[in-house]
Amino acid sequence: MPALDSMGGEEEPDLVPFRLNRLMAAWNTRLEALLAERGAGFAQWRVLMVAARAGRALTIVELAAHTLVPHSTLSRQIAAMERDGLLRRGRHAADGRAVSVELTARGRARYREWLPLALEEAEAGLAALDPAERALLLRLIDRLEGAVAPPQTSASIA
Repeated sequence: MPALDSMGGEEEPDLVPFRLNRLMAAWNTRLEALLAERGAGFAQWRVLMVAARAGRALTIVELAAHTLVPHSTLSRQIAAMERDGLLRRGRHAADGRAVSVELTARGRARYREWLPLALEEAEAGLAALDPAERALLLRLIDRLEGAVAPPQTSASIA
């Protein structure tokens, strides 16, 4: 994307985070449309994906950190997903004050149903890269995550 000329004839610097954000917004919008065709919401997908990949119960704070959804918004989403039988809330085993969230069998089945859509959309975008470029992209993402991501107190989920 060409830089907008707003510095009086000087070329604007290339703001990589902004470009990556635009790219992911476009990619997520495409996945959101595929999910909507099946009556699914993108927010539900994100919560189910993180919960399924965690392989254990997560606190709402952990879910918020991994889904990038604000705690208050996530709490409402979790309540709705619990009513739909996709998630189960309970007291956290290690900290009784915290709420833990885990997938139900129905939630895991829904995740497995929607996973091919996410993989299909990922492949549609990555098709522009050859295998060596894909491998390089993954290595670069790992390096960038290590450079800018806050330290995790638990194992990576993404």
